[in-house]
Amino acid sequence: IGFVTYGALTVKDWYDADEAEKFAELSRPLVQALAKELDVPYVDAARVFVFRNTDHDMESDWYKAHAEDLPYVLEHLYKTAISASDAERPDLACGWRVKAMKSLLAADGISADTVYLYNDTGADPNQNSHVVIEASNPETGRLEVHDVDFNVKYLRSDGATASLSDLMKSTVPSDFRTCDESGCLTDRVLKTTVGKNDFYKGVYYRDRDVFLLSRSKFDIEKTFTIHRIRGDEVMDVYDYFNYIYPNAPIVEF
Repeated sequence: IGFVTYGALTVKDWYDADEAEKFAELSRPLVQALAKELDVPYVDAARVFVFRNTDHDMESDWYKAHAEDLPYVLEHLYKTAISASDAERPDLACGWRVKAMKSLLAADGISADTVYLYNDTGADPNQNSHVVIEASNPETGRLEVHDVDFNVKYLRSDGATASLSDLMKSTVPSDFRTCDESGCLTDRVLKTTVGKNDFYKGVYYRDRDVFLLSRSKFDIEKTFTIHRIRGDEVMDVYDYFNYIYPNAPIVEF
């Protein structure tokens, strides 16, 4: 494949995008069938589909070789789902599972944001970071957070799936029911780290380039040590997030 450049894109970029779209489209009817089987919206089914047909493994040879190759990931996500003889079950981290789910949503015309979650419980927020998706669900008319890596979503008291705004303004998970396709507050869900802890304290909207900080939940007095070649540097919360996202405004509430 050539690397001729057109504007900011190469021929390979165009080819990869086309291949990714092709395999997402092939998976789309499988996700639709799963939605019908589970009696859930397409968005929920896409989350379950990726969770069931991939594994969380950041140490495997497959992960090191292919996790960043979205067309290859989507090809083998599809092949794993149909039990193809040449299927390679993908090993992915939370962020790559989100990319796969976003591709399945895009195939159905559904928009979604990638959301990075930061916690204040460690020496460095990256130690407890996580990635989820906020989708604009056309079947409910709501923005909904879906955690594909743990296969969970959060339900409000009125039964609606929680948005990022809901989760940032309340205590998670105590103020919500943590659920998967089989029910809420199941043994599996309750044993997950997101079923036990509140990850919704500081969040970065990847697609909007804005950082949201909950002053009521994030310990804003905390400092973090950044290890640089010239020596360690101690930063407060604001300096730290300005350091990793230099162009993103920090919105507090």
